[in-house]
Amino acid sequence: MTKYLWIGLPLLLASCYYDVESELYAGCDNPVEVLYSVHVEPVINASCAISGCHIDGGSGTGNMETYDGVKAMVDAGTFQQRTLEQRNMPPSGSLGTCDLLLLQDWIDQGALNN
Repeated sequence: MTKYLWIGLPLLLASCYYDVESELYAGCDNPVEVLYSVHVEPVINASCAISGCHIDGGSGTGNMETYDGVKAMVDAGTFQQRTLEQRNMPPSGSLGTCDLLLLQDWIDQGALNN
């Protein structure tokens, strides 16, 4: 029994590891204050509010051509669920890590229209 303890203990201790988030995403040069008009809107316009998707008459649920449309999806939780958690939006592939962090920071800061 003691033999197994000496084998298992180092394995257990080796599995106790954590990553420092700032080191994981050191390549992201995201601003401290995320502005909708400067930082978020360009990501939305390039990835969500495009032809056939989240625009007036598009196949996507909700219209993301305006701040109010985006904010409605954030308030409902669908934006976070599909984009940040499930990462199945946009359907062409998940956004890059820096864009995902930018969007999360904007939401954490209150998803303001600034």
